[in-house]
Amino acid sequence: MNILLLSMPDCAPHFNANRWKPPNLAISSIAGNIEGHNVYLADLILRRTRIAETIRELLLQYQPDIVGLSAMSFQFATAKRIADLVKSLKKDTKTVLGGYHATLMYHEMCESDDSGPFDFIIRGEGDLCFNELLEAIDGKRSLESIPGISFRVDNYFIHNQARPLEDLTKIKIPNRSQRIWKGYQYYGFTLDIVESSRGCVMPCNFCSMDKMYGKTFRRFSIERILLDIANAKQNGANFIIFSDDNFTLDIKGFESLCDAITEAGHNDIRYIIQASSMGITSSDTLIEKMAKAGFRIVFLGIENASEENLRLLKKGNIIERTKLAVKRLHEYNIMIVGGMIIGNPNDKEEDIARNYEFFVNLQIDFFADQILTPYPKTGMREELLNMGLVTNKYDYSRYNCFWANIKTNYLEPEDIQFLRWKYNRKYANYICTTPAFIKNYPLAYYYRQYFRRPFFKIKNRLFQNSISEKELYKRDMERAEAMNKFF
Repeated sequence: MNILLLSMPDCAPHFNANRWKPPNLAISSIAGNIEGHNVYLADLILRRTRIAETIRELLLQYQPDIVGLSAMSFQFATAKRIADLVKSLKKDTKTVLGGYHATLMYHEMCESDDSGPFDFIIRGEGDLCFNELLEAIDGKRSLESIPGISFRVDNYFIHNQARPLEDLTKIKIPNRSQRIWKGYQYYGFTLDIVESSRGCVMPCNFCSMDKMYGKTFRRFSIERILLDIANAKQNGANFIIFSDDNFTLDIKGFESLCDAITEAGHNDIRYIIQASSMGITSSDTLIEKMAKAGFRIVFLGIENASEENLRLLKKGNIIERTKLAVKRLHEYNIMIVGGMIIGNPNDKEEDIARNYEFFVNLQIDFFADQILTPYPKTGMREELLNMGLVTNKYDYSRYNCFWANIKTNYLEPEDIQFLRWKYNRKYANYICTTPAFIKNYPLAYYYRQYFRRPFFKIKNRLFQNSISEKELYKRDMERAEAMNKFF
């Protein structure tokens, strides 16, 4: 059979969609574990400006018997429209939905019109499950024998038992050779995604990771990780993002991986990871090993400068450990993307402002400032619903941390939205001026400082001085609204 696997084009408005074009690891991993079929991978992030035309071209060229779609909650509306289009053009094609939204919301989907264009749903890990589904479609086994799938019978779905977590030793490395297009990038670097572990045991109540993997942590073998890195490099990558939710849950394993990357010569490229302040500061030797291995950027879960908000988020009082983590990472010129969550229940404007000031005082290199989002099935969602603070309960297309779907006890959603814009604008000239950034990217710093910024300063004087702050805000929000309008 011909199998076409699609990832969605939706991108959170925080990101520059022209410079941030990542491949989807899930569909690459599924492709690596499909046996005996022709499989093609289409990351629609590379075709954002012409989605409908691209789908028509793909169906015509590859004549798929099965179309698989992977979607997060904010991408689900797009996935449904694409599946509707597939069915309208080639009604005999079977459609399969997987990913976080399918895993968390399959009951709700299947009891509504949302499930209309889908024949199958994969819940949980799809790496091996998808191939088992193909065997059933091929008549080699029964659908009822496959844990983790839901399948349509007439106008209703049958939900098989939940799938146990996979034995990671059985999952082959992703098949990157079947990607239809090239062009994955991160600000000029050729980007790819690799994983070294799955799951997280931390208690954060704003995260839905435990609904995919439970409160578990599993690590791939170092040999397998090195093989995956080598494969990504062979396919052109010179910048790798590790998809692990928390890279510092196993410090000894992390240090051993750093040593192995260095010994294998894979420190000739750059890596980004996500980590916790507690984990980063729990070893005196870790950060030096990271620097030698090529780890250049750490997404650090700082979240908030308020002890009260950290307790609400179930992060614990990590402020002092965060300061220490930042100090140690910067000693080795490792840049920090600081995770920030604003819009907590008792936030006023001064509380939100204090977070940005805290980040600037710490010389955090980049802001990953997110508005608290009531993701489906999270503890935080239940708390916010009980407090009457969720203002958008069901339009999940806006659940990407950019849009305000909640209010606080003092601020309305529009207030939160405006304040995020206001403080991003206030500190726009701060970004890319930190010592760590200058040491990593001196040419980019001087270009921005002595050419780009003067140019935009003159442009703003000429064209924006007559425009009110309110109008500028309105224009930026209109651009953000239009960013994921594909049909």
